[in-house]
Amino acid sequence: MARFLLVLKPRAAVQPSALIEALAPLLQALQAEVDHQTTAHLSAVLRVSGEQQRMQLFADVQNKADGIVLELAVMSREAMGRGAPQTLAVFEELANQAARLGGLDVVFRSDRDGPIP
Repeated sequence: MARFLLVLKPRAAVQPSALIEALAPLLQALQAEVDHQTTAHLSAVLRVSGEQQRMQLFADVQNKADGIVLELAVMSREAMGRGAPQTLAVFEELANQAARLGGLDVVFRSDRDGPIP
């Protein structure tokens, strides 16, 4: 099972619901179908290559010692033994789209920074 994590930290104080709502352009760009959403959580389905590869996107607002962060995780059934190339490609697009969201800094990328903490 493949899992990649991106952690974003807001530059200013913001409500959890505003972080989730700010994901709208990212979700649209990834053609994600939201299946559950609360003020601090979102889950969506991503379909890659039609129905061949189904992936899940999870967004969670977490309280950390130095403030809140937004964790974005992409998961699939693709094997990590071969590097999960399809899932990694979707994750890279997710990271590119997240970089376009204003007011957020990337503080962790599991593909760059190592294992998921």
